[in-house]
Amino acid sequence: MDAGAPLADWRSGQDYAALAQGDRRTFAWEWLRRSAAYCQACQEACQSGSAAAGFGLHRLEPATGDISAARPVWRAQVDPHVAVAAAIPGTDDNDTFDFARLAAFAKCVGGPGGAEHWLWSSGARQIRLDVVAGTLHAGPVRLDYRLSGFGSALPAMAAIARLIALARTGSFAAGLFPTERRAHRWALVLRTHDALVAGASQREIAEHLFGLGKLPRWRIEAPSWRQRAQRLVVAARQAAGIEPYRWLDGTWP
Repeated sequence: MDAGAPLADWRSGQDYAALAQGDRRTFAWEWLRRSAAYCQACQEACQSGSAAAGFGLHRLEPATGDISAARPVWRAQVDPHVAVAAAIPGTDDNDTFDFARLAAFAKCVGGPGGAEHWLWSSGARQIRLDVVAGTLHAGPVRLDYRLSGFGSALPAMAAIARLIALARTGSFAAGLFPTERRAHRWALVLRTHDALVAGASQREIAEHLFGLGKLPRWRIEAPSWRQRAQRLVVAARQAAGIEPYRWLDGTWP
């Protein structure tokens, strides 16, 4: 993945604070929107399905939007946390729901054959559903979920549980979105990447990220912090070299 221009001020910790609450989808998007190839595709306004599919999306999302504003709809081929269902028209009973009530969180991308690719998002928390028959646009429906396999069914079941909780309560159940324990580290790696793109040296990165102040002899005065900065630089270069959608299935890092 070729790196594009930084989209945040790496010297400002506030620009990265929200990432500490993010999950793998958060970081997949943050790396994708920094890709030179993706930024070029967005600038060319190429919204064909094939262009978006090359990045693992159903539609190109503007690269300028951070996780609080962006709504990338990842394809099920790259994101295992996608529930699949047919929408069966029905009355408003315990097994049906009118998804118009969740419109404030929703985004839908149409697909071939009338398929609907739905995303409900509060920013850091996201739920995906592919409707392969029927529609959620026509009123209350019962969802007939499609599950298969063993390991592959588990993340889809997690998405279903999150969607049911959202439909019942109107909010994203925090207990169903486990905190990513490595998010703080991942945010530092992303910030280091932005610093490198901006031309910062390893000493400048260490001084700003770790609050060390000016260190004219930092090789002598702060060898442990120097090594930590070096490790972040290595991790940033590695992360910039892989396809962002690899964050989604847990194969990276």
